[in-house]
Amino acid sequence: MKKILFFFTILSYTAVFSQCYIEGKSVINVGESQVYTVKNNTAKCDDCHTWSSLDNIISLDGNLKQSKLQVKGISGGSTLLAMEMDSDKGLLKCYKTIRVISALPKKLSAVAEECDFDINGFKEMKANDSTVSYAPDNLVENLKYTWIAEYENGEQKSTNEPKANFNFTKENGIKALKLNVKSAHCVRDFTKIYDANYWDFY
Repeated sequence: MKKILFFFTILSYTAVFSQCYIEGKSVINVGESQVYTVKNNTAKCDDCHTWSSLDNIISLDGNLKQSKLQVKGISGGSTLLAMEMDSDKGLLKCYKTIRVISALPKKLSAVAEECDFDINGFKEMKANDSTVSYAPDNLVENLKYTWIAEYENGEQKSTNEPKANFNFTKENGIKALKLNVKSAHCVRDFTKIYDANYWDFY
């Protein structure tokens, strides 16, 4: 019995220390480049690595066979960076989830700094356990308001009311909230990006 326990202890020890993992930032912006590195690198050779990604949310730049790789954010969303390594212990695989955040949009009007309305953002208020309310920081009449809520599952909801109410759940929270305000002479955009677990504690 002691020999069996000793065997499984050694096996567990070997399994833990034979694994690899990818070191690098978990969240990057669109257009940002970061270097990702294989830690606990036990590859047989310098070119015994294979990096991959399943979509176009990130681009992989450099030698895909080396232990280091440069990754660039292409579009907003979450993706999986994968690496396979040929080691003395066989083929090892490790993964890292990377979330790419869209940059805040620039003002669409060249005269945005001299707008004919004084709105510089919006306020967020909890209506109830499943509804969140939004309002501009200064409610001005005779303007066109467009609110857009982007959800984790890819769904979008919108309203053209001056104030907005959107539902949310812990399983499907709001990923980004955008406000577009227009007058006859000016356009302004405001965006708030939420962390993936924001609505778990709201």
